[in-house]
Amino acid sequence: MDLSLVIPTYNERENIQNLLFEIKKEFKKNNIKGEVIVVDDNSPDGTSKLVEELSKKEKFVKLIKRNGKSGLSSAVLAGFEKASSDVLAVMDADLSHPAEKIGEMYKAIKCDDSDLVIGSRYIKGGNIKGWNLYRKILSKGATLLARVFTDIKDPMTGFFMIKKKCIEGVELNSRGFKILLEIIIKANYKKTKEIPITFTNRIKGKSKAGINEILYYLHDLKGYLFKEKKVILEFFKFAFVGLVGTFINIIILYLLTEIAGVYYMISAVFAFIVAATNNFFLNKIFTF
Repeated sequence: MDLSLVIPTYNERENIQNLLFEIKKEFKKNNIKGEVIVVDDNSPDGTSKLVEELSKKEKFVKLIKRNGKSGLSSAVLAGFEKASSDVLAVMDADLSHPAEKIGEMYKAIKCDDSDLVIGSRYIKGGNIKGWNLYRKILSKGATLLARVFTDIKDPMTGFFMIKKKCIEGVELNSRGFKILLEIIIKANYKKTKEIPITFTNRIKGKSKAGINEILYYLHDLKGYLFKEKKVILEFFKFAFVGLVGTFINIIILYLLTEIAGVYYMISAVFAFIVAATNNFFLNKIFTF
């Protein structure tokens, strides 16, 4: 197999058949010998039964049916375990991710020698359709928190590809929906590429995102922070440099204004420039 594409599902009967049809077209268009592994958490709406019927006609479709609702991240890992290809991919089942980008992402893996390719909503050319203000603020906030660990613009996306060798021997145990961030933090990769996508809010079915997923995400972030000693050390170094800069600013302001008799506005500007310059070079040399 050229590509193993994992799709976690829970109550996606209304969407999964159309998505598989779109993926099949994209595989054929780009001459990709691919498989789709649908991992269903015993959906009460009959998703797994429909996929099982389709798999009898379409040999590229495989089904993993789990006994209970165990979560998206664990479903992705279950799919990875059964994958036949050296290139792994993940996308949502609700038609929010554009299947027509599969070929471009696969090319980045095979031709550009990228190890991790991300379908990004937050780079130039990327877009989100159908989200209300609350969803946008929530997504942006989660992305901002993740910037402590990565410079990737959209570490929250559920649409990505990675070479299997990058996660071999790596312990992945994320809960909730955000498996990509854990992969970004833990996997052994060198070259990454973000490809712009237009994310379209689901039309059919109900979103699975809820308060539990937010809590899982915050719990994971806490775990990453305490495991990443380098991040903690850099945080305290950064705070120390900021404190030094504050003292420098105050001392220069006092000396120029009170001792040298310089007008306080001029003293303040000069003190700020010296302190900011000091912080810049200290962070560059000492912190990072």
